[in-house]
Amino acid sequence: MEISRGQRVKLDAIVAGPPRFSLRVELSAPGLTIDFACFGLDGAGKLADERYMIFFNQPVSPCGALSTGAPAGDAARFSFDLDRLPSLIERVVITGAIDGAGTMGQIRYGCMEITPGTGAPSRFPFAGSDFSQERALMLAELYRKDGDWRLCATAQGFNGGLAALVQHFGGTVAAAPIPERTPAVAATPGPMPVPAPTPAKVSLAKITLHKPGDKVSLAKRGSGAGHGRIVCNLNWSGGSAGSSKRGVLGGMLGRRRASGIDLDLGCLFALADGSKGAVQALGNSFGVYDSLPFIHMAGDDRTGENASGEFLYINGDHFKEIHRICIYAFIYEGAANWGQARGVVTLSVPGHQPIEVCLDGHDDRMNMCAIAMLENDLGELRVTKLAEYFSGHRELDQRYGWGLRYQRGAKS
Repeated sequence: MEISRGQRVKLDAIVAGPPRFSLRVELSAPGLTIDFACFGLDGAGKLADERYMIFFNQPVSPCGALSTGAPAGDAARFSFDLDRLPSLIERVVITGAIDGAGTMGQIRYGCMEITPGTGAPSRFPFAGSDFSQERALMLAELYRKDGDWRLCATAQGFNGGLAALVQHFGGTVAAAPIPERTPAVAATPGPMPVPAPTPAKVSLAKITLHKPGDKVSLAKRGSGAGHGRIVCNLNWSGGSAGSSKRGVLGGMLGRRRASGIDLDLGCLFALADGSKGAVQALGNSFGVYDSLPFIHMAGDDRTGENASGEFLYINGDHFKEIHRICIYAFIYEGAANWGQARGVVTLSVPGHQPIEVCLDGHDDRMNMCAIAMLENDLGELRVTKLAEYFSGHRELDQRYGWGLRYQRGAKS
């Protein structure tokens, strides 16, 4: 089914059976970084419980009915299980807001896709010409009416950014902390997606490590606890003129994506017992999450068409068994053009604000970039930006003293 702007449809016409589905939004918006969110609202259209704002700092609702796993950028994916929502939540609004400079008038085109558990997806394409100087969008709304869930495809501009959206829906924005560039800085914990007697203020802050050597230290969640599921995501925009991470969008709108580079995420690890190794797609060394080395590489995006990028998962509940991890990206195929790739690594640690590290300080003579070092500092997770470039694994290994032996590898 194709849905037009302003159309209202019953959800069961799109999703047969229980209202469980994923919703994906992609925009062609060169030069913009957009933070996507969804707001679970009461009958008055307000955030009666601020834990039902789902975004980069709060990726899941207390009941698990609303969640997101995509990083900031020009795409987002949300998962919904609406039967699990408390009766207090009568509306869910999906939004996008610009992080940084720009306006929504820079959008060329966009599309929202709803994919049920079974059956064909439904699409809602919209044009960038619908917007002008707005800083945010209300993309779609799910709402209860006469006992049924319905969808309204809005794609409506909103004057103001993410903070203005929070306030519009009756929420309160917490003051943003200022990151310091000192040898170790304790990050202020962000809101946790767990029940609490009093809803916390919404923190819109991120931690950005700007320069090589900038670092931040994250405390454990509590005595005897670890760091939980640590997610490291690599996202990039593409490797040739006109290319971008828009595989789904290109398919929806009939546009052909130009070929780009194969930019891979990986890491070297050194464990507390002295064992060492690498986790990466090259050589099919994908690692294991629940046992040594407690690091797992999820898939391999060879074309840049997966808008969510590539992921490393680190089992932070076994962090005491990890000594250090060097996160890197390397170009498996294609010419080195780090500036055009615009790579960003985001590290998400439960209870803390997301940490962003950009692949800047470009050196196009080199195919490999050491991005960040993760170290176990008496139980704390210390993250240091590296942003150093190398011709290959051996040179990176020698620079950081890993001492591994290498042989030529390939992907299957």
